[in-house]
Amino acid sequence: MTKYDSLAKHYLSRRQDKTRFDYNRDIEVPALIKFIGDVKGKTILDLGCGFGDHAQKLSKQKYKQLIGFDISKELVKFANEQKIPNSEFYVGDMSKKLKHKDSSFDIVYSSLAIHYLKNIDKLYKEVNRVLKKGGVFCFSTGHPIFNLINQTKKSMIGSEKTKSGKRIIYGNYFNEKPQLNSLGSLGKLKICNYTYETLIKTGLNNGFELIDYKDIKPTASSKKYDADKHRLTSTLPTFILFKFQTK
Repeated sequence: MTKYDSLAKHYLSRRQDKTRFDYNRDIEVPALIKFIGDVKGKTILDLGCGFGDHAQKLSKQKYKQLIGFDISKELVKFANEQKIPNSEFYVGDMSKKLKHKDSSFDIVYSSLAIHYLKNIDKLYKEVNRVLKKGGVFCFSTGHPIFNLINQTKKSMIGSEKTKSGKRIIYGNYFNEKPQLNSLGSLGKLKICNYTYETLIKTGLNNGFELIDYKDIKPTASSKKYDADKHRLTSTLPTFILFKFQTK
């Protein structure tokens, strides 16, 4: 059982609670949907589909087919229960070889999932393989600035001088090994805080070209849920988006 299996119901209820600010619903989800762009008539692969929230919203554009998978069987169960048109979901692992044939998809996207992988080079290779020529790979991940500032001193980045003049440095931007990060009431999970260089050059080294990038801000309407969190995430970037294209 994955960590998300035990958290699935809580995760879903948080997203549906319209009385509170939600980092996914009010920042990442609408931004990624807009960033992916037109999907009408397209074949799509969703890496780390969760309970199918992104697929549900994209389905309004009438894509040809969407296939999604997630390591959490409980989240996949929720996704299939939604009966999203032209969609199917299965339990799968992003760290493994994708079971799909070469050049199968027009679009591959991933929402806040690649930072759980210890080897994103393998993922980029697999995504390139299953994408058609000119196909697009979009993904979101935690913003390095937010990850390295909004944590404890053990993991955040910074420095200070003692009264004796000795400099103390804490945190390490270049440390990409799995580290425990807080997900609020969801608890702590190990993620890899990849550098900009790794996220971009891994794509370039695997036959992609970077065609777009975005630092995400919360929706204007989310201010009514929590003005303080809205102000925080409007000044301190929480998530980033990348869009690559196969050559």
